[in-house]
Amino acid sequence: MQEIKPWPADGLEHVAHCPVCGNAQRELLYNDLTDRVFHVAPGTWTLYRCTQCASAYLDPRPNAATIGLAYEQYYTHTAEDAPEALPKNPLVRQLHAWINDYLNARYGLARTPAGLRGRWLVPLVPSFKAKADTKMRHLPRPPTEGGRLLDVGFGNGGFLKLATEMGWNAEGIDFDPKAVETARARGLNVRCASAADLSAQNEQFDIITLSHVLEHVHDPITLLKELYRLLKPGGLLWLETPNLDSLGAKRFGRNWRDLDPPRHLVLFNTDSLRNSLARTGFGQISQHWNGMVLFSIYAQSAAIARGQYGQEAVRQVMPSLAAILAELRGIIQPINREYITFIAKK
Repeated sequence: MQEIKPWPADGLEHVAHCPVCGNAQRELLYNDLTDRVFHVAPGTWTLYRCTQCASAYLDPRPNAATIGLAYEQYYTHTAEDAPEALPKNPLVRQLHAWINDYLNARYGLARTPAGLRGRWLVPLVPSFKAKADTKMRHLPRPPTEGGRLLDVGFGNGGFLKLATEMGWNAEGIDFDPKAVETARARGLNVRCASAADLSAQNEQFDIITLSHVLEHVHDPITLLKELYRLLKPGGLLWLETPNLDSLGAKRFGRNWRDLDPPRHLVLFNTDSLRNSLARTGFGQISQHWNGMVLFSIYAQSAAIARGQYGQEAVRQVMPSLAAILAELRGIIQPINREYITFIAKK
């Protein structure tokens, strides 16, 4: 087995209290964790679970000055949704065409290629419809006078591009300079900044989205407070994050792909995230189903369990029976879904 280099000793910080609720009591969840997804981050990691809110967090963890070491090779550094990256399998391409037609009809896009029957066929398959709506983050049509949307941690800019095509005045912020460079090359309105840097933008945004960002943040509660400040009264917050109580987490344990240390600093369950949103001022919190996410997560987790790296299973198309059964169970048991997808109102 390849030797694991340590994280720089002066780049670590101790976490004395739960970053979610502030409780000091905790129990060991997993130790000696390593980067088994992208295989780029040095170090071994210990994950604790809070005895009060049941969230989990790394201790020690990379500090803000060194966390970038974990992102030197990351999916946000490529325009992965570019046309040349579309699947070559003809059946999968047909499915993409139907989904594009659904998105065009439902969200006012002009995606190509588009299969003309998709707008009627996709709603007949709940998992396909849920996946397509999650891709658009359940956006309403922008107001006629124009609407402002902020995507926090925009990745490679794929969603920002869709929101812009839909008619939103969409902009994004991210702490990763390489991600900013990738998105700017696509003509998107982005900058390298944090929510706290937008001090002059109080109550300026109709919608704020963050997809798989909260788990990467050192202080998630402060971030939620900043997002509340930035939203207009009545504005919407859309967010998605891995679910520590998911069926995948329970099945694979320390091999679960979404542990992803040291990039994932904090992991929530549905109750701890719902309570965090309520404590920071949000109301009317609704939960949504992502659709089909377990197919990829189960494949990557199984690869890790076999001693491979999670990314080696990314291209797997056919899901396992266990993934299909878990997906069906997640439909009726939201607390067990792989991802927590919430919309909250200010």
